[in-house]
Amino acid sequence: MNDKWKEKWNRITDKLQFLRLDEDLDEEEEIQVEETSLPPGDFPEEEPLGGSLREKLARSRRWLFRKRVIALVLVVCIVGSFVIYNNTHEFKDYVIASSIGNEVPAGTRYKAAGKNLYRYNTDGISCVTRDNELKWSITYNMQAPIADVCGTTMAVAEQQGNQIYIVNKDGLVGSFETLLPILKIRVSRQGVVAVVLQEEDVTWVNMYGADGSSIVSDKTTIPDSGYPVDIDVSPDGEKLMVSYLKIDKGIVSSDVVFYHFGSAGQAAEDNVVGRENFSESVMPEVYFTSNSRAVAVSDHGYVVYRGEDAPKRTASVEFDEEIMSCFHDEEQIGFLFRSSSEDYNYRMELYNYSGRRRSSREINASFEEAKIENGQILLYGDGGCSVFTGSGTKRFSSAYEKEIVDMFYFSEFRRYLIVTRDSFDRIRIS
Repeated sequence: MNDKWKEKWNRITDKLQFLRLDEDLDEEEEIQVEETSLPPGDFPEEEPLGGSLREKLARSRRWLFRKRVIALVLVVCIVGSFVIYNNTHEFKDYVIASSIGNEVPAGTRYKAAGKNLYRYNTDGISCVTRDNELKWSITYNMQAPIADVCGTTMAVAEQQGNQIYIVNKDGLVGSFETLLPILKIRVSRQGVVAVVLQEEDVTWVNMYGADGSSIVSDKTTIPDSGYPVDIDVSPDGEKLMVSYLKIDKGIVSSDVVFYHFGSAGQAAEDNVVGRENFSESVMPEVYFTSNSRAVAVSDHGYVVYRGEDAPKRTASVEFDEEIMSCFHDEEQIGFLFRSSSEDYNYRMELYNYSGRRRSSREINASFEEAKIENGQILLYGDGGCSVFTGSGTKRFSSAYEKEIVDMFYFSEFRRYLIVTRDSFDRIRIS
């Protein structure tokens, strides 16, 4: 046994001889080592089989980087393809994901305000969620309520009456009565309201605080100023925009007038900081998109004004055709014209506020209401609804099983809220 172990030991030591440096080497077997001057900290590295460890790590890192790039490209391609499909595909069917009862009087109307809805009728106003859960309610008695919303602030007034209620997401902000019948009302985010009041042959354009305190009162007559066709107040409540219709010797014209009730308008006569006349034109709608930009819509186009203190015209577009409908939001304005094609009933054109046309498409749609909500165009009525993207691409169109009172889009994926006379229907298009 001992001899066998000795033989094994000798074989192992022989195999490991190359690991031992024998100090008693003969001169002929001496290993000549060339001395090299190396900088401090640098040492020659051994070259194991397959390359150095540093090269292996570098190759591994490069391969890992390539895999990550490939994975990222695949994710981008998949997401991009899905976005393109989702934005360009026309969906033709829907399912009702949920339906909640809605027992309200006939004639009830709705306004979107942030994540909630304001519901108003002749008996009062209430704030409800998208699931028709009541948050608060205020009662009144109005024969013909009209309303306006700015942000989450809403004003409700009795047309040809005297009552005004101002509310926000938390409830009542203020209420008061006017001395003269109300024709129009507009509200700012702070609760400042602008109203047009009628007194026989005299028309008043007044502004009030939410508590009913008078801010300004402007008396207008048709021979002098013209008739105030439309008004709007800036979101900050400092500027007022009025479209006056004038008739002189049988010639119709319009004046667009800007009032400033802040420090910038104190030195101006009657607080008027801007005025422009449009011969042979009617301006039926004026509105602010921000504190520094306003728009006047005519019977054949639109005009854009910019400026914090004294707005000036910066863009205008005119059409040769009759405008059938107009809708807008803070980013763009859309128009519907009669189509010249036998296959379509309308042509929809979308413009930005620099005066550039963004798209023009022939469409088929049946509707009573048109609006832009969260970047999508909603056309709806008794017969059904149609949805278009902000670029004018048809997204969805279908008849609906019940009469549609209102329709909303809250930026939910392929989901819309349809309000009928007796339900809140959350539909998902497919």
